[in-house]
Amino acid sequence: MRDKRFPTLNLNVETKNLNIPEDLKEKYIEKGITELNPPQEKAVDAGLMDGSDMIVASPTASGKTFIAELAMVNQVKNEGGKAIYIVPLKALASEKYEDFSERYQELDVMMSVGDRDDSGDYLETADIVIVTSEKLDSMLRHNPSWIHEINLVVTDEIHLLTSPNRGPTLEVTLTRLRDLLEFQMLGLSATISNSSELADWLDAELVESDYRPVELKEGIMEGNEIEFFPEDYGNESSNKTNNDESSGFKTGKEIVKDEEEKEDVETEEVFIEDKHGRPTSNLVEDTLEIDKQAIIFCSSRKGAEKSSDRCAEVTEHGLSREERQELEEYSERILNVLGSPTSQCKRLAKNVADGAAYHHAGLVNRQRSLVEEAFREGLIKTVSATPTLAAGINLPAYRVIMRDLKRYTGGGMDWIPVLEFEQMTGRAGRPKYDDEGQAISLAKNPGMKDEILERYVLGEAEHIQSKLAVEPVLRMHTLSLVASSFCTDFEDLMDFYEKTFYAYQFGDMEEVEKKISSVVEDLIEYGFLDEDVSATKTGKRVSELYIDPDSANLMIESMEKASEKTTRPVSFLFMLSRTTEMKPRPRVKDKEWGEIQQALSDAEEYVLETVPNEWEPEYEQFMECMKNSMLMQGWISEVEEERLMDKYGVAPGGIRAKMSNADWLIYSSKELARMKDFDVEKDLEKLRIRLQHGIKEELLNLVQYDQIGRVRARKLHNHGIRDQEAIREAKFEKLKKLIGSATARKLKKQVGQENIFDRENITDYF
Repeated sequence: MRDKRFPTLNLNVETKNLNIPEDLKEKYIEKGITELNPPQEKAVDAGLMDGSDMIVASPTASGKTFIAELAMVNQVKNEGGKAIYIVPLKALASEKYEDFSERYQELDVMMSVGDRDDSGDYLETADIVIVTSEKLDSMLRHNPSWIHEINLVVTDEIHLLTSPNRGPTLEVTLTRLRDLLEFQMLGLSATISNSSELADWLDAELVESDYRPVELKEGIMEGNEIEFFPEDYGNESSNKTNNDESSGFKTGKEIVKDEEEKEDVETEEVFIEDKHGRPTSNLVEDTLEIDKQAIIFCSSRKGAEKSSDRCAEVTEHGLSREERQELEEYSERILNVLGSPTSQCKRLAKNVADGAAYHHAGLVNRQRSLVEEAFREGLIKTVSATPTLAAGINLPAYRVIMRDLKRYTGGGMDWIPVLEFEQMTGRAGRPKYDDEGQAISLAKNPGMKDEILERYVLGEAEHIQSKLAVEPVLRMHTLSLVASSFCTDFEDLMDFYEKTFYAYQFGDMEEVEKKISSVVEDLIEYGFLDEDVSATKTGKRVSELYIDPDSANLMIESMEKASEKTTRPVSFLFMLSRTTEMKPRPRVKDKEWGEIQQALSDAEEYVLETVPNEWEPEYEQFMECMKNSMLMQGWISEVEEERLMDKYGVAPGGIRAKMSNADWLIYSSKELARMKDFDVEKDLEKLRIRLQHGIKEELLNLVQYDQIGRVRARKLHNHGIRDQEAIREAKFEKLKKLIGSATARKLKKQVGQENIFDRENITDYF
């Protein structure tokens, strides 16, 4: 049997010799892909085109996606099956969808990342389906008919099995698919230290490579000097260190010998002129002088914004007239993404006009997309970003500057993981544009340079570990396994969990068995499982709705009380804030305590739970829920986003993420209320629409019309246009002044009245 870790290499695999349709070969060759690179060659030699299961572990930008494309084309065109491409983020799904749709127009490429209460029947005809692991898990709960047509499952960023947030769902989904179907498994991974363990769990071939299409030069900047270290730096000395550690000491001669051997491996030293008094600004200036771009990674959103301000002071001086004009257009679009620009919008727009930008989760999706677009076009010269950029879309730059290598984790400032460092530095170097990419870490304090060298430049990425054995995760997936009839009793459940990566890694299932037993008891108590471990009607619906059973139980109990008492919007907002899905909730600061406490006291008669006493452990959690409820109450009271951001510390992107979660929870609440015959559906639907648009109740009649959101609806209402009849009676000229010509025309059509002769200027119609 061939060794899975070291397959023999069939060198110089040419595209024209691949077993794929001729028209695709021609397309690849036209794009310059005439032969495969080393990891691609290894993958083909290891049986990629023969249907072998495989883990490909190699650096960022080493061509892993093309390996997946070859496998997809082979399975869809040659074998007549369906390919599933799993990604960790919606933004990455959109990027892959655009790429694959353009490249494979003869194939039916579809993307599914939205509604979680959806079986995905519309995917029946798809050849390639791009999904997040959560969406695929959700669809599996509905048992879609097309699931048995799957020939290939590609898991992009499979090393994220180690993520506490996304890892467990991915692990359960892969385990479930492997138990249910026969298909080719292809996992694409960053370079990790226990890739062989992952391959062994999946019984897959392991293809490893350190190939990069662009050389990566890793350096450390201390003061005004960068020292770049060659790839083989420290190899000999580190081996010796490991050997010497067994003896516990080194002689003077051994120490001198080690230092001499280190000196034999030459490093490159580069002096950076101090023009701005800050290392990052000096590096940006140096980057612009060679007509390149840079990404600066920062540990926090505030840090990224401040970094961008400083970068803009440098970049603004090097822009051409044409670049300024184009950047002004981008700046204007970014500024006006929201109906009423916040200080964050203005700050970003100003930076973009000067050739710099920041990128983090506090921005709304459209703003992030515009920043990415302008950076790819070479207009924006620097992007200061949080680590989320490295985990998401493909946005390379010649130079990556690691400004912050530590971040606050609750217990103080900790070094970031090596795997995360490598994901970020992997963005250095643009294939087809650069001969090399530079990743430069900043040593801010004396002694920090040696630590960075040992930990990151010479260090090895951490082992990935299963995060499955967490009770909320087990609760949700255990109900799903039973509700979909995948497991029919406790023994089946244990058999399933024994096939997971967790079981493979840790072996001892005693602790997990105790937790699953406890979870089953809870689910029986909630009424979601019967004593014989079969799902009740309510349990099946909770599983399909893709919410934590704890959250579902809390909502059912709360809505039952709501049917019997006077409620206000805060009743349901507080209910939503208490769910698992609304975490993390904003922390209550000391200076806010009195105000939030008063609000909780005022809301107590409407809250659908008993508020604990101040000295009880749960009280602090109730205070956080109250603050979260006040944020949502502010949103539906049409408080300006600027004020919400100042008061609650939640940026527009964060507000929309919370409202999206709230929207799903209210939908789920309505579904459960209908099953239980609770008289709260009307109140919930009103609240849902208000949360979607951020409006007071008086605007509900207006936002039902297409392109009428919170800003336009408020303008119409304030000018006496408040319902369908008023829209019909309003003159077109008046509507045009309030909401613009195109929107006014569309609104008139929607109410069934569009008479062009009502207008003062008939040419507006044309």
